[in-house]
Amino acid sequence: MAAERIGQLLDEGTGPALLVFHGWNGSKHNVLRWLPALAPHFRVIVADLPGCSGLPPLAERHTARAYARFGRELLDSMGVDRAVAGGLCSGTAIALALAADAPERVSGLLLHTPFLRPGLIRPLVRAQLTALSSPVGALFGPLRRNTALATLHRRIFANAAEVSVEQLAHDQSDLLGADVRAGRELAEELLRVDRSAALADARVPVGVLIAEHDAFVDAPRTVAAVRELAPTSAVETIPGGHGWTPAYLEHQTAALEILARHLRGAIAS
Repeated sequence: MAAERIGQLLDEGTGPALLVFHGWNGSKHNVLRWLPALAPHFRVIVADLPGCSGLPPLAERHTARAYARFGRELLDSMGVDRAVAGGLCSGTAIALALAADAPERVSGLLLHTPFLRPGLIRPLVRAQLTALSSPVGALFGPLRRNTALATLHRRIFANAAEVSVEQLAHDQSDLLGADVRAGRELAEELLRVDRSAALADARVPVGVLIAEHDAFVDAPRTVAAVRELAPTSAVETIPGGHGWTPAYLEHQTAALEILARHLRGAIAS
């Protein structure tokens, strides 16, 4: 179908549906750079999650399962019975929750920088999530509204030195539009819940992409865990870290193209 980027929804491409959940305190903008690789093979659907990008938060706790229910409701509203569930970073926890809670709705998994279990999250990021999910996390509200402090925060935790000025501006805008309670509650769950069983129990094609020196998760151990839990999964590793340099984007696009072809072929067979 033709591209639709109206309001809080991105709906672009042709083929089987691919529902992507963006990263923590992010927005659908996180996924725009995936479209050249994915849209030729899938109908890519990305919604800004409740509590993000200025949207009202959920009435309940912001857990992966709660966001997965939001995903099911979105698919229902669009008349989509089944979709590949995709995610970026914390969004992979939501995709795995959707696969676990509604396997009949999921035809495959596309996991970019998967958050499988707390022990695979890098110590510095675990420390950040711990602080955010504690009473001290209330200080994150004022911090995110200070451009200098927010930029320093991203340089420490997200390889922001490798991120373009344009991308940093969007990230800052996302932080300003994110609900503090939503972010704190999801951070707390990421530190607590192991999603390994959801991946091991998935009976669908799986594609995984991860950077060799990612700032958020331990890439070698995460890849080893994926291969143990889902031996038939397709895994693509790319050079660099969790940044958005032109070289990184080139490698990411090539890897996503490989995974898109793999998933589309596996679903069709």
